[in-house]
This record gives sequence, C-alpha cells and structure tokens, in this order.
Amino acid sequence: MGMAGNLPAELTGFVGRADALAELARLLAAGRLVTVTGAGGVGKSRLALRAGRRLQERF
Repeated sequence: MGMAGNLPAELTGFVGRADALAELARLLAAGRLVTVTGAGGVGKSRLALRAGRRLQERF
C-alpha cells in the first residue's frame, strides 16, 4: 500500500496534459524543484497536483 501523503483530494476529472506530466516527471528526476508558470486559469495547480500524486513515492 502506498503512502497517503497530504495532497488535497482531486474533486474533478483530469483530461489530457500527458506531455506536460511527462515533462514534469523528467524535470523532477533531475532536481527536486520545478516552477510551473502560465496565465491564470490554465490549470497549473491541477497539473502540479496530478504530478504530485503520480510522483509522491519518489519523495
């Protein structure tokens, strides 16, 4: 059984962004800190949350 972690629950679905998730995983493999930038409302927080859930066992 994996770690529960302290990430908030995802209350809505997550569609697409496979390329962005893969890029985040690649960047986080090289270092512990990545800054996600973009205009307001484009889904930066949702992307970071999904990446965090997928990669939490690494940290």
